[in-house]
Amino acid sequence: MIVLGLKCYSHDTGAAIVSDDSGSLVLHAISEARLNRRKHSFTYPLMSIAYCLNALGLENLDQVDRIFIDRHMEIWPEQGSQFGFQNAMKRHLPRYDDNHRWNYLIEQTLRVDQTKVQWVNHVDAHAASAFYVSPFDHAAVLIVEGGTGIYAGTGSTLGPIDRIGYFGGTYQDGNLLAETRNHFVNASYFYDKVTAHLGYDAFGAGQTMALAGFSDRFARKDYIEVDEQRFDDFIINHDQTVFKMRDIASYAGQDSADLVEEPWVNLARQAQETLEEDITYLAWLAKLKTGLPHLCLAGGASLNCIINRKILDEGYFQDLFIQPASSDEGIPLGCALHGYYSSGGRLRTVMETAYLGVPNDPSTIQKACQAWGLNATQVTPEGVAERLAAGKIIGRVAEACEYGPRALGNRSILADPRPANMKERLNSQIKHREGFRPFAPSCLEGNMPSFIDAPRDSPFMLLAGTVSAKGQQQVPAVVHVDGTSRVQTVSRQQNTGYYDIIRAFFEATDCPILLNTSFNDQEEPIVETYSDAISCFLRTGLDALLLENQIVDRDHSTPVTDGPSLLADTQARVERDYRELIARFCDMESYVKLGDRLSAATS
Repeated sequence: MIVLGLKCYSHDTGAAIVSDDSGSLVLHAISEARLNRRKHSFTYPLMSIAYCLNALGLENLDQVDRIFIDRHMEIWPEQGSQFGFQNAMKRHLPRYDDNHRWNYLIEQTLRVDQTKVQWVNHVDAHAASAFYVSPFDHAAVLIVEGGTGIYAGTGSTLGPIDRIGYFGGTYQDGNLLAETRNHFVNASYFYDKVTAHLGYDAFGAGQTMALAGFSDRFARKDYIEVDEQRFDDFIINHDQTVFKMRDIASYAGQDSADLVEEPWVNLARQAQETLEEDITYLAWLAKLKTGLPHLCLAGGASLNCIINRKILDEGYFQDLFIQPASSDEGIPLGCALHGYYSSGGRLRTVMETAYLGVPNDPSTIQKACQAWGLNATQVTPEGVAERLAAGKIIGRVAEACEYGPRALGNRSILADPRPANMKERLNSQIKHREGFRPFAPSCLEGNMPSFIDAPRDSPFMLLAGTVSAKGQQQVPAVVHVDGTSRVQTVSRQQNTGYYDIIRAFFEATDCPILLNTSFNDQEEPIVETYSDAISCFLRTGLDALLLENQIVDRDHSTPVTDGPSLLADTQARVERDYRELIARFCDMESYVKLGDRLSAATS
């Protein structure tokens, strides 16, 4: 059986595919943003669909047995459409790349057998993405994001105990309630509002978490009266808290460095502390209601590594599994898994790595480099380690890409964590992002340095560890201002190539850690292809580019390029690719007729 999972509506669209035809469960998944180079893309995921089909050698949607789509909002503008004709006319000018007209055209003309299509509640999809690839046969599942859910999973069955959000039916204690509760009743609502007061949009939660780490620098002051009566069983209502924020000032400056000041840090601290209290309470409630020994986590709040560590330390559960694609990027995988098991699938697999992409073809490296006059030469792990030890910053693309927002070695920028100025170099020369945000360390599994208080191995970089004073002196570039570090552990079995580089660096320097951050510039997604990586290399201050086992060193012959022109060329290529995919997947006669109808209605 082959099941395709899709997220077609709102941000972070994408696709995932699940197949048991080989006798084992095969998973591939990717977000549309990785392919169309538009961060948090809202675009109908034609590229992701093609990517997943190609991964299994399939040509069209007729070769898929089931298609399960995220029902992101359960109140639709018209029957059979998440977008609607009227919205398609109104939303022609995109926010991000949220073009309802284009999405409506694709949705309505896609060549697909509608009897194969089913819909998955958004919160249910998050839950499926976590439980069905966890190492546990029996586990509670906790979802915290725009919706909230507590689930009980056993074997190949997963059911809601409590659920609220996205205008879907509300469950409490396993019963579907007659009344659907407010969509915005959730633990993250207050956190998102504070993030907006700090000058960020809906995707700025990571900046709020980072800013909260500076709280020890300032006298504690609470600017917001957080409602102590917000708890109603599993429902957490921050309406009264947010209502009291009307007179709270918002940051209006231009320099992000000015956010590291008392009022903004205290706002971030209040948001972080409140979310910690809310989610640890929900974890306790999940244990109380299910009595199960393990916990699986998903939803955007599960990317908060500080909170994940607190849940583990509370000891409610024997162990945790945190979905590495916890945000909406992971919804397509949840749809595919939900669809597979609800359709009778029985095979299980454990998501021991996040490398669900499809490797690039190494035979194309030389051609991609030669197009820019770049010289790529063979290199050993020892050669890479030597460059890193000499202070070079290297972008790496190898094997399959990671699923989710964390770069875990295969689409990463690597650097020596020991120089005190390395963090500033990365932020100013390459990442062009806020200086207060931390970088993460990668170390060898089973060889966690003694100066990091980490509870166990952490292959997905989703648990915080505390670094000793000695450790902070040794590897300052991967320690946040509050002394914490978001550690990634790497085993040879999980990622041989990356493991060998870290090992070689350890042997050369006696430092068991490499700095690892995502391979992208500000406001762009993580790179996917060799060409994406070359573009980023040419536009930033990277010292070298590692493509599989071939390296390009920056020297006097490296071309000086115009960054905006490079990005414009990429978007022109993306538009050409979309035109080809429309011809591949859509009924062109219907596409043209509907396009003409929309044009006539808006003229």
